[in-house]
Amino acid sequence: MVSNKLKNVKIFFFGAGKIGRYWIKQSKTFGMVPKGILDNNKDLWGTVCDDIVIYDPDIIKTLYFDYIFVTCSREKEIIQQLLNMGAAEKKIITSYHDILNHLLFCAAGKMKFSENTVDIHDKYQERKILFDLYNGMVLGGVESWSYATARRLYKKNYCGMYLTTDAAGPAVTDETYPAYMLKYYGVEKEKEKIEMCVEKIKENLPCTIICNFPQHIFWSACIAKQRFPEQIRLIAVQHSDDFPYYSAYSLWQQYIDRCMVISSRIKQKLLSHGMEQIKMDYLEWDISCKEKVERIMNEKKECLQIGYAGRVTVTQKRADLLIELSKKLRKKNIDFQMNIAGTGDYSEILDRRIREENLQESVILTGYLDRKNIPDFWSRQDIMVSCSECEGHSISQSEAMAEGAVPVITDVSGARDDVTNGYNGYVVDVGDIDALADRIQELYLDRDKRNEMSMRAHDTICKRQKNMDQTVFWDNLIEKVWQE
Repeated sequence: MVSNKLKNVKIFFFGAGKIGRYWIKQSKTFGMVPKGILDNNKDLWGTVCDDIVIYDPDIIKTLYFDYIFVTCSREKEIIQQLLNMGAAEKKIITSYHDILNHLLFCAAGKMKFSENTVDIHDKYQERKILFDLYNGMVLGGVESWSYATARRLYKKNYCGMYLTTDAAGPAVTDETYPAYMLKYYGVEKEKEKIEMCVEKIKENLPCTIICNFPQHIFWSACIAKQRFPEQIRLIAVQHSDDFPYYSAYSLWQQYIDRCMVISSRIKQKLLSHGMEQIKMDYLEWDISCKEKVERIMNEKKECLQIGYAGRVTVTQKRADLLIELSKKLRKKNIDFQMNIAGTGDYSEILDRRIREENLQESVILTGYLDRKNIPDFWSRQDIMVSCSECEGHSISQSEAMAEGAVPVITDVSGARDDVTNGYNGYVVDVGDIDALADRIQELYLDRDKRNEMSMRAHDTICKRQKNMDQTVFWDNLIEKVWQE
């Protein structure tokens, strides 16, 4: 039986302005009223904001509190002020996501739902699988992985459903399971979003919920499990090396049956955030890999083929740096062609930048690439490049190596799980475009080294895939979490 013991948690807000009033409104819908508001404006001390007393921040030196939510725009300044006053860092909560994360956790025990129950089935295959697609059915790595996993479970006769939202983005259709859209657009009260999702989960009990994002569907799954612990199993997948994942998954871990990690760096960070190691399992990517890769190399110096496949965005992926990298390669007199496969909110700007820098002959935008064409794309590339500043464990990286493309990538999560620097590829510091250009130049000038690294890159992935069967893995995992 899981339970939330924080029914009488003491919370203070810091900031009585517009942001503070917003969070007061949200917290009251959950029955969570802050014990007071702290503010540096002396004229406000002793007055009230929405019936809540405003205090001199010095009051926290003498009062017990569980959390202080920083509800103003001067976050860094307020954090330092609170630390100087002796407040523990773990009790200072900032950012929209983390405030909502903690607010929901504290309020979970107060939320009331209808009392309907569902009988437990003896055969685990009869329980539904619900996939969390919080960002909608869009063109993304998480979504593609979810669809592939759904197809495997469908073949094992599992019933299922995609839980999606009306988030905007390039849509993709996958009909392995029916999709239910949570209509969140325009809904101002966070409680309504949670209730909407909890009710849909209840309609599909008993179920296993595979959560991909530390957002409303995940929070709703935890709250539903608190109410129906025997009828829900929750598998959380940490797809990214982002703070919201660590914050949410570690805070709500009592409701998580398994937390799937995709890199050694993510595992270590989760442990440092307090996640129990017994709850963690390592999730490997299922990559198509031929037993032997034969790459045709011309005897004379050929045009170096450099590939990128992924979201064309500045956020996390830093697609803007591909232009800067191309300019540096041109200055080094490298004969190259950079092939960029994918779409995103930076695609149009990237196309314009290519023309502005007269890179049309060297940088080619191929657009969206169907999953079935990924191996062929990478088989035509000599080098796989990535300028990312944040990843979980790039599927594209592993797919490229499987086809013998040598990775030259930034040191993000998952990079060193695949790449041994100087052996089967190169890893450079995040943001170091000069180092990326230098390593590419090195491979351009030394064909033998490039060929050796190509074979080693392939062998690294192929050996890992040899005895892997993701269908069996997920079938066993789901059976196991229901038996525990």
